[in-house]
Amino acid sequence: MIHESYYWKQPLLESAIKFKEYRALEGIDKERYVKIEQGVFIGFYSIRKLLESDTKITDSLKNQKYDLDFFPHIENNVAWLNNHKIDEIYNFDKPQSENRHLWFIASRVIHSFIFNLCINQDGGFDGILFTSDIDKNKKLYMLSLDQLIKIFEVVGNDYVVKIEYKKCPETGKEFTITT
Repeated sequence: MIHESYYWKQPLLESAIKFKEYRALEGIDKERYVKIEQGVFIGFYSIRKLLESDTKITDSLKNQKYDLDFFPHIENNVAWLNNHKIDEIYNFDKPQSENRHLWFIASRVIHSFIFNLCINQDGGFDGILFTSDIDKNKKLYMLSLDQLIKIFEVVGNDYVVKIEYKKCPETGKEFTITT
């Protein structure tokens, strides 16, 4: 259980600021690549921990869906021996989109089988490519840098101001409503 959400949310806002700076880079060295990677993974881990708590994120954020682009899998089975050849195992000519909850996105990033940074033409950070072990033979997801920043900022600024405890009259199960 998370005691004080501020300490989980503030690093998300700090990462969003750093990610904006990384877009303008003219090349990403190994050290910076790892810093971005850490920011993304730790950020989505934090998001998922916040989502798991009943009272640290508003219900509207928990129910929010985001557009998530993906590229369909081609014929080869994805394995450790070929997961670096993403242009051969996913069809980048046929991008598609689906609408997913934040829980789905965070879980897929955290449990990624493939994880790569998208680098723009100038050499800066432009987003992430990822797929989990579950989805690796179906699709490769892409989250643009703008979407990534938006998610980190929305979660980082989401504070619950009202908590209601309710009991379902049919089942007797207790639940919370957070706004």
